[in-house]
Amino acid sequence: MKNKPSLQNAYDLKSPDDNIELYSVWAETYDNDFVEDMQYKLHFAVAEEFVLHGGNGLVLDVGAGTGALAQALLQRGNFSIEATDISKKMLEVAESKNIYDRSFLSDLTKEIPANNDFYDGVVSSGTFTHGHVGPRAIDELVRVTKPGGLITISVNEKHWIAFDFASEVEKLSQHTRNSILKKISIYGDKSTHEHKDDKAIILTIKV
Repeated sequence: MKNKPSLQNAYDLKSPDDNIELYSVWAETYDNDFVEDMQYKLHFAVAEEFVLHGGNGLVLDVGAGTGALAQALLQRGNFSIEATDISKKMLEVAESKNIYDRSFLSDLTKEIPANNDFYDGVVSSGTFTHGHVGPRAIDELVRVTKPGGLITISVNEKHWIAFDFASEVEKLSQHTRNSILKKISIYGDKSTHEHKDDKAIILTIKV
């Protein structure tokens, strides 16, 4: 059953409609089923890297889900955060936490409904992964970020290799200041599920 909530089904998604279907079912239990039970910790690392490299101001949380990354950011500083996600149900859960200034739907395989140079920073955790978003979407993140702003996103390591994110980052280097890569574990040390050893690349781009 492809819309049954599970990490493997999330990795097996093929289209934006598949994403909407799965996460509409998973939204209400996502924080417990995935973030807590699977010892997901990637959002903490993304938040730490964003703050470490000077992220501030008005921030867009891309693929915000239920708001785990925004909560991690707000534990580390004062930010104004807006959320965008393809799943209305996930955003409804995030909105109930009162952590976002605004939220809106978007499909990252198309265009973010925001003006050029609008945000001081962009963050994302768990969106650039199997069955989800490829490297071309990074162009959109750069487009909506102000010159001098900061982008920090996570990319599943296997997804990074399979879709050659490195080449896209190299292209972006022609009109961004620089980029920083860091590899980390996605899940906690006591995690026991089949993807417990998965890694992610945290990509920070100074626009």
